[in-house]
Amino acid sequence: MSGMNEKSMTDGDQKQLKLWVRMLASSTRVVQILNKRMKEYTPLTLAKFDVLVAIDRTPGGVITMSELSRMLLVSNANTTGMVSRLMKDGFVEKWALPTDRRVYSVAMTSEGRKVLKHAIAIHKGWVDELLGSIGTDKIDGLIELFSGFKKDLSEIEA
Repeated sequence: MSGMNEKSMTDGDQKQLKLWVRMLASSTRVVQILNKRMKEYTPLTLAKFDVLVAIDRTPGGVITMSELSRMLLVSNANTTGMVSRLMKDGFVEKWALPTDRRVYSVAMTSEGRKVLKHAIAIHKGWVDELLGSIGTDKIDGLIELFSGFKKDLSEIEA
């Protein structure tokens, strides 16, 4: 954007920039609200909740650290820190694979599953509330739009 001013931007450029700012602001606000509520009503942050959901979605409920990083779209170091905090909370356990001591697997404890079950139930209500102003007639179109957008972005090199 350096060197660009509003006059040198085309209408299309301005609309795309406006869309980007609105998408980012909306997403950031939803994340802030969900994180605040998650910390208030559960022993989790939104980030910890996301990790537990990712583990829960894997077949057998066991995932390697590198798979977890890929699933969450975060660095291995970020995942290691988050898993360490969840271990300290008693919500996950981690162990090295006997065949390769450099590879670690992670699974939820029974306490982690209990906390996640409660968090999922209330999280759904919050999401319903926060997105409730979007008419049900628009939801399918938006899902389709963002699914296509996500696919398009996956084809662009990071």
